[in-house]
Amino acid sequence: MYTEMLNNKLSDPEFLLKKEWIIQQIKFKLKLIDFELSKQHRRSMIQKVEHRIKDAESIARKLVKKGYKITFENAYQKLNDIIGIRVVCLYRDDIYNIAGLLKQQKDMILIKEKDYIKNPKKSGYQSLHLIFDVPLTYKDTVEMQRVEIQIRTVAMDFWAGVDNHICYKKNPAKMKTAELALKNYSTEISRMDKQMLELRKNAES
Repeated sequence: MYTEMLNNKLSDPEFLLKKEWIIQQIKFKLKLIDFELSKQHRRSMIQKVEHRIKDAESIARKLVKKGYKITFENAYQKLNDIIGIRVVCLYRDDIYNIAGLLKQQKDMILIKEKDYIKNPKKSGYQSLHLIFDVPLTYKDTVEMQRVEIQIRTVAMDFWAGVDNHICYKKNPAKMKTAELALKNYSTEISRMDKQMLELRKNAES
């Protein structure tokens, strides 16, 4: 019942239009950032950009996990990632170059930064998360829209995709083994990312 009510709110055309507007604004900024960094470093920076608007089932699950009632108001006020944008690049230092220019945007307010590259999650997950408030201006009103931007390397993105696939098809008898293996693979991916960065730096020197 609650999920159905939430889904009705999330399917509202005005709600979706506002979210789509924010997504397009951020994607355009990322194109400009990629253009600027590519000129500076003489190579492409951003490999791909993906986005999603969190669905009602995922929102309800997260609200319950955080101890909140399943309401649209709680979703809007308590969750930072209803809008999610994922930026994928080749090298670890690219992540921080992209993040640095995002944080310089005058019309975006940085709310929180979570660096799961320097401090990976227990699962082994690695990514840089930036949470922004972005103003949506129409006529004489300004409404802040919250968005989470995740920036990671291709290798980190591959690991996260495999982890998501395996963990959402849980077989309790096999999960501990899978989780341990994924944690070990995350360590290997981190080592590989560092080696690839050094390889690039040596080639450029």
